Formats: sequence, structure tokens, C-alpha cells
Amino acid sequence: MKSLKINKMNLLYRSLLIFLCLCFAKNSDAQIFNLGNSGSNSGWYKLGRLYLPQQGEDAELNIVSGGGYNANPDQMGECSIHFRTSNGNSENSGFYASGSYYNTGRKVIDSLRIVQVNLELWDFYAYLPAFTGSASLLILKSVSGNWTSDMVSGTIPANSIYLAPREQLYYSSDIYFGRNVGIGTTDTQSYRFAVNGKIRAQEIKVEASPWPDYVFTKDYPLPTLQQTEQHIKEKGHLPGIPSAAEVKANGINLGEMDAKLLQKIEELTVHLIEMKKKNEELNQRLLNVENKKRVL
Repeated sequence: MKSLKINKMNLLYRSLLIFLCLCFAKNSDAQIFNLGNSGSNSGWYKLGRLYLPQQGEDAELNIVSGGGYNANPDQMGECSIHFRTSNGNSENSGFYASGSYYNTGRKVIDSLRIVQVNLELWDFYAYLPAFTGSASLLILKSVSGNWTSDMVSGTIPANSIYLAPREQLYYSSDIYFGRNVGIGTTDTQSYRFAVNGKIRAQEIKVEASPWPDYVFTKDYPLPTLQQTEQHIKEKGHLPGIPSAAEVKANGINLGEMDAKLLQKIEELTVHLIEMKKKNEELNQRLLNVENKKRVL
């Protein structure tokens, strides 16, 4: 009898555990919708309405889309939106939530606006490209949120309370890339890091070798100033330094160029030292001549 009671209790616990797991699974399942097709018209579209209550509730919206009808990798894109409600207090000028988004691949959402219908309902508007695709996906991940699809062309209503989230992707952990990285360009030309634009940094360390201390060795073939002058007259630039046309076409290697510039500085330094010695020798000769004149 005791064994039978234990078995019944185990069965009850197992049933309760399965019930809780099923409830949790149901609440945590992703909701998948058809985003809709923008056709040949890019512009502002209402994507749909999100139900998400206050008290710091989170929702993640993922859009998987494309552009055109050919299977071109450049046409495929994804957008991820993170939306979070407040706890009944507003830190965004009367808007009781916050959010951000980012794109990967083809840019799916160029701009995003989220209209606060009330403290639990939120309408999402986005500037979409043409041909998002008739089978493009919108996926909602949320414990308590629900999505109602309603993709129609249009902008946010006048006098709406809305949020314009920033497009940003922020990493707080170290990132390691096994392949090339391009910023502002998809053609890295086999470089590990390629940037089409300006770079600002507090410090850049370049490992350059060899460093031109060999200029100060006794067997270094120091070019004469006459040879340097002749090269400038013929070529229009210093020996060993690329021309303006070469730099425009190929750019420069920072480490290599720093080494070449230092080489020229060291060559000039050697010439200056030699000139100083000759000037001191000439000054001494002049001083000796002046002393002889005084004696006479």
C-alpha cells in the first residue's frame, strides 16, 4: 500500500512537471508571421501592433526579408528590434518604453517609429525598401507579448506619442573575427580590415621591420646631396619615396612609410653632422689666419 501511494505521488509530480513545462513552452514559443510585400514601392509602412504590458517586459522582433526575385546574396537581409516597456515611469518624454534595432545584410529597415497607443499597445512603423518579398518573415519572441500583423502603406498619425529608436549594435564583450572585416565597403581586397572613410584613434601601433638604424653603420652607401638633387630634378620626389601618383593609386603602408621617412631624416642627420664638422674646421682655419694677421 505504501509503495502504491509513493507511485501515485511520483505520477502526480511528473504530471505537474509536464504541465508546467508545457505552459512555459507555450508562453516562450516564437510567433511567426508574414511581414508582407512592399512591392515596387519603398517608403513608410505600418507593420502591425504589439501588445506588451508595463513592468519591464521584453520583446524581440526579427524580420527576415529580401529584395527582388533572384537568389542574389546582396538582396537578403535581416533586422532585429529589441523593445522593452517601462515600470510605469517614462524616461522618454511621455513614452513608456525604449528600444533599438540593427540590420544585417541588405538593409531591411532604414528608419523605425513606434507609436504609443496606450501603455500596453504599440504600433510599429518602418521605412522599408522595395520588394521585401511576399514570403518575408516577422518573428516575435516574448513571454507575454502578442503581435497583430497589419502591413499597410502610411506614416504615423499626427500628434502621436512615438519613439524613434536608434539603429545600433552594441557589444560589451570581446569580438574575434576569423575573416576579413569591411566598414563602408564590401571589397576588402584581401585585407583583414578595410575602411571606406575616416578613422579617428588616440593611438595606433604599427609593427615595422627593419627599422633604418643601418643608416648610421660605416658601410651604409649614403647618397650625396648632389645625387639627391639630381634625382629630385629628374623624378620630382625623394629617392626611395613613392611619387604622388603612386600614393594616389596604391595608398601607403604606414609602417613602411614611417621607416622610409626616418631613413631620410637619418641621412640628413648624417649630412648635417658632416657639414658641422667641416664648418668647425673652416672656422678654425679662419681663426688661425686672423691670429697670424694680428701678430704681423
